[in-house]
Amino acid sequence: MNILKKISMILMGLLFSTGVIAKEKVVFWHSMSGGLEKTLDKIVGDYNNSQEKIEVEAIYQGSYEEAIAKFKAVSGTTEAPAIVQMNDVSTAFMYRSGSITPIQNFIEKENFDQSKLEEPLLNYYRVNNRLYSMPFNSSTAILVYNKDAFKEAGLNPEKPPKSYDEFVEYSEKLTKKNKNGTIDRYGFSMIMYGWFIEQLLANQNGLYVDEKNGRNGNLPTQVVYDKNLEPVFSWLQNMYKKNIATSYGRDWDSTRTAFTSGKVAMFLDSSAGIKGIIKNSNFEVGTSFIPNESGEFYGSLIGGASLWITNSVNDENQNAAWDFIKYAVSKDVQTYWAANTGYYPVNKESDDGGAMKATTLSYTTQGAILGSFPEVREKMVQAMERNYEGKESVVEILRNVSEESNKIIKRFNRVNK
Repeated sequence: MNILKKISMILMGLLFSTGVIAKEKVVFWHSMSGGLEKTLDKIVGDYNNSQEKIEVEAIYQGSYEEAIAKFKAVSGTTEAPAIVQMNDVSTAFMYRSGSITPIQNFIEKENFDQSKLEEPLLNYYRVNNRLYSMPFNSSTAILVYNKDAFKEAGLNPEKPPKSYDEFVEYSEKLTKKNKNGTIDRYGFSMIMYGWFIEQLLANQNGLYVDEKNGRNGNLPTQVVYDKNLEPVFSWLQNMYKKNIATSYGRDWDSTRTAFTSGKVAMFLDSSAGIKGIIKNSNFEVGTSFIPNESGEFYGSLIGGASLWITNSVNDENQNAAWDFIKYAVSKDVQTYWAANTGYYPVNKESDDGGAMKATTLSYTTQGAILGSFPEVREKMVQAMERNYEGKESVVEILRNVSEESNKIIKRFNRVNK
């Protein structure tokens, strides 16, 4: 009997060592490429090695746009992943899709402590006070400025501008012309991307759409930003006309290159880009909050993406997915992720808080969610470009973009009642 028992124990050991007893496999679709993918793979690998029950397989699916198209094609089938990473503007589609299990369900089931996570980040992915996905690679808008240029212009490099009036004053001093009258350095530049207008609007405490920014569970019916955006567009158009600010178009890298090469002294960027900016600059780089009319910071919106658990897999697989997500937002993992990517850490213990701690929690700083956001955002970019050209009044530009955006929203609502 003792011999048989020993043989049985040896066989069990062999089964474990050879992996015959299978781990619960969690398929994780993501859109992190290049260095971001390497960092993510390290996190996944470390998780897999930290325990013996679950095996996460991270699979790159292309851009966020490509990933959501692929997810729509397999949603509800056995080909769907357990976890899918989606960007911020996909939130409305995802929570209405019927294809996901809200993160709130798992939180309530085990009484998970959310207090260790950044509240403004969680707040973006809540609808009617229920958390639908877990923020993972989060970013916000920041002011990036050249401290050396500040010193050269006689400005205090530790006191960046906060109000629109201060931005005009600083930009006038920072703009530098050569002996031929050609501008060698502009005071400020704006990337033509609608997300920055959404950020500036939120810092003005202005809603983007009705229905509490689309947060009360109803489909928003129209944009409501006109009056709150007038100061934003007037400020920008004024600086363009004074020739103390410029734009290098929609391409982010063009503006970043202009800054690192000294052609621009200040610009707005994503916090996720600051690591590369500092690396590529041969001068001291400063960062600060985005401005508003009053100079009193109200709050920033969240960008980046979050992790969703799908209901296409069984409960055991969903629970395994939740276990990995908890690991992904833990202190040490978020410290590593932030240090190696530039994304903002989700876990409070990983950072001192910065803009997140200073942000006022409200429907305005939660940000808007609407199913037609990509199309509506494109209309805003076109409005930014017209504002840069300066051929129309701000009132005309905002009236036009509002009308065009409302048509898109109404068309979406007709199809998705």
